[in-house]
Amino acid sequence: MVLAQNQRPLPREAPQTFIATAPRVHVLAHESLETDRLRELARPGVTLWLRTDSNTLKKSTVENLQRFDSVWVQLRAPLKPVDAAVFSKIPKAGAWLDASALALVGRLPGARRVAVTIDGAPDFEAIRRARPAEVRWAPGAGLDLLAWSQFRSLPGRRILSAAPGALLPVSCAERTSADPSVELHVATLLALSSDVFPCGQGTRVVIQPSIEPWLLQSILVRDPSVELVIDVGGDRTRALGARELLEKLQVGPAR
Repeated sequence: MVLAQNQRPLPREAPQTFIATAPRVHVLAHESLETDRLRELARPGVTLWLRTDSNTLKKSTVENLQRFDSVWVQLRAPLKPVDAAVFSKIPKAGAWLDASALALVGRLPGARRVAVTIDGAPDFEAIRRARPAEVRWAPGAGLDLLAWSQFRSLPGRRILSAAPGALLPVSCAERTSADPSVELHVATLLALSSDVFPCGQGTRVVIQPSIEPWLLQSILVRDPSVELVIDVGGDRTRALGARELLEKLQVGPAR
């Protein structure tokens, strides 16, 4: 099957002056990150995705999570009553699940949003029953039109994590506002043979905290709807870099 190219040109010349635009930012952090560093990332427009080693959250972590407008916490099955009680103290936090934890849906404390991350071949019906607010799928190298259509029909926000060099089975002209958004690493843009950028609204671009201003500005100018993804893990230096970047983007102030 011939896959359709799903990209569009980037600006060929970087703006000479950096202009802050306060885009939506997703920060991926690990629960081991220092308390102060995590708190500095709690700003308007920032969505936190917290990776965990277990379902047991520390008191300091719970306090910091309440500072974010939007937060997702990685949970696993089974969820012990004591851990569910702690999670209930963060009513606006969503449950971030993988395919093995979908059984938690309906057993979470309160009316909880659910985000699902899937690698490889998904069980579309199981995901549909979970009624996620967001589902992120990394299909790998191959994606045919049938799988695209099934993914497109899922409820909630759908994010396709594109592998380097992967093309979507629909052309730019065929894309609509109802189609999934695409997530890719900024290095993929730089590695391509021509100046290209994915089609569609709400593209997520994974960047380093130390991204060059000209490259960041080019991305934001090309698509004002772009969302930035910064993975700081549990690293203090990366978290400080992310804080500086958020300040440069005028995403703030910290809470």
